[in-house]
Amino acid sequence: MRKRPCLDCGTLTRNPSRCDACTTAFNQRRGSAAQRGYGSAWRRTRGQAVTAHRQVYGDWCPGWNVPAHPATDLTGDHKIPKSRGGTDTLDNVTVLCRACNSRKHNA
Repeated sequence: MRKRPCLDCGTLTRNPSRCDACTTAFNQRRGSAAQRGYGSAWRRTRGQAVTAHRQVYGDWCPGWNVPAHPATDLTGDHKIPKSRGGTDTLDNVTVLCRACNSRKHNA
């Protein structure tokens, strides 16, 4: 694996985005999933949404800026992100595969 510059300090690293020191600092700033509001209530709601989606559509991702496609790694995603005031209710959850969820990010 080739080395890449750290996103924060520019030091060459084999890690995907940050050197070990900057990764530790980033994780401390960011906080845990529970600290960011993604605790057990969110995990339950997300699970309910994925189960309901699979009952109707099977392992099929509706896609985000790509056509619908088969996917076994389905996950719940906020329609309106928490960072923009979205809630953890079922009506604010859509189901995407992990790649589409990452592509959507905070849109």
